Amino acid sequence: MSLFSLFDNLTQTKPKPVEEIPLQQEFEISVNGENIPVRILYESRFNNRVSVNKNGIIIRIAGRQHKDEQRKQIDALLKWAKEKLGDKPELMDSLQQRVYVNGEILRVGDYEFMISVFHHDKAKSSAKIFKNNIVLSIARGLTKEAEADAASYLVAKCLCKFFLPIVTERLHELNNNYFKKPLNSVKMKYATSFWGHCSRGGHIVISVRLLFAPARTIDYVMIHELAHLVHHDHSARFWKVVEQVMPDFQIHEKHLKDNHLKYYL
Repeated sequence: MSLFSLFDNLTQTKPKPVEEIPLQQEFEISVNGENIPVRILYESRFNNRVSVNKNGIIIRIAGRQHKDEQRKQIDALLKWAKEKLGDKPELMDSLQQRVYVNGEILRVGDYEFMISVFHHDKAKSSAKIFKNNIVLSIARGLTKEAEADAASYLVAKCLCKFFLPIVTERLHELNNNYFKKPLNSVKMKYATSFWGHCSRGGHIVISVRLLFAPARTIDYVMIHELAHLVHHDHSARFWKVVEQVMPDFQIHEKHLKDNHLKYYL
């Protein structure tokens, strides 16, 4: 049974409208012969997260997402957690929750941004990049966790907007040099379950977390996704295409696996 089917079985036992999705679901999955408890929490948050600790796998899902997107995210995060537990049973936590401090410097590649945090009485939080400053306007009255979650989402949103033209230009450059395949669109998002994604329609998504990696490793992920324009799988033919463009790609694969927990917003 696939992980997606497992989630389907949980939700289909008693069909409910989208707006009535329960706030919490609990079940177990088998990893290396052991039953690992899984908790899925639907919360008022901006992004999706997964953590693995002594209590099992905890998946936090943005409740405002459409049910189909929630299923997609749960399947991806559950698959990631299961693979990580299989490789590293001692794994304690995945991505941390960064707390932004007024005046701190956030370094992203060759760029530096000063974080400026303000609180206001409006209902919604917002952010913008002004010169080399990321200005966070946070609504008063939020819990520490909610404020950190809002700040993380807003910083990621600002960085996606700032770096999208740079990432798009580099992807087109690599495509023109090595692949020459139709590349229909490029997007960026704060993805925690992948570094990059390429659809069959030639649409590429890059996780903003990747920008914390070395330039050569960033190129590897872009080349990896562009290679999917040639072979939309991970067959031997696909890896041969990747290797032809970047012979040392395995070094960068290893770097991302070793540093997965260090690159977060």
